[in-house]
Amino acid sequence: MRSATAPLRDVVLVAPSAALDRIAPIQGEPSPIIARAKDQHQVLVRTLKDYGVRIHPLEPHDETGYATFVGDCALVVERGAVLLRPHRIDRRREVAAVEAKFEQLGIPIIGKIEAPGLIDGGDVVLCGDTVYVGVPRKRPRSNALGRGQLGSILAGSGMHVVELSVADEIPRLCDVFSAAADNVLVAATDFVDTSPVAGKAQIVAIPRGDEYGASVLALAPRSVLANLRFAAALPLLRKAKVAVAAIDLWEFGKVGGGPPSLVLPIKRGA
Repeated sequence: MRSATAPLRDVVLVAPSAALDRIAPIQGEPSPIIARAKDQHQVLVRTLKDYGVRIHPLEPHDETGYATFVGDCALVVERGAVLLRPHRIDRRREVAAVEAKFEQLGIPIIGKIEAPGLIDGGDVVLCGDTVYVGVPRKRPRSNALGRGQLGSILAGSGMHVVELSVADEIPRLCDVFSAAADNVLVAATDFVDTSPVAGKAQIVAIPRGDEYGASVLALAPRSVLANLRFAAALPLLRKAKVAVAAIDLWEFGKVGGGPPSLVLPIKRGA
């Protein structure tokens, strides 16, 4: 993938398991309803197919409920894939399943985060040649070693790491900060410090109360997939000349998961 916002062509997806309701919901939300989550995931699959995206399903053993958030496990860039090392020990088997899938698909592995390095894919957002890494103020899900390893691996692709402070209550950086184009970022500015981004890209600011509406998946430059629940965020995106395909993903949103965490892009381009 030469650009993290080029037209989306191939993705890895993991359908939700019955364990999804074991994840603690975000403040003020009830636990997800599994039957609805499965229906919503099927809509996600159909919508991606409607946009010409090829789906590569993965069915790892899932006792935690987190496996459907497959975007936490790896990154794919132009030279190949980087396997990450989640901070939750019980999620590391998911990375092994993703690695096996990459081997099956012929995707080269250009690097792995090695112990004791830690970093979750949901805390990493690619935009142009910049790798934004979210670091919660009190309870970071990555460590300096993991962030340093990632920076060293991606330097070979001409990319550099920029750290962003993110509120502790936010499960992933990509829940409140995402890329709509190589020069357009969407951010809940009350929950992530965007001062390091100033002057580098246009920022579509999403207000408090709709902060999780800043989690969008680029289908193509200035074309995104979003959760339709966020009535304030969607008009702001369209006003910024970003086309929006909105679908209901709120059973995942109840535990803080947005479109980027549900989808692992493995190919983008014309």
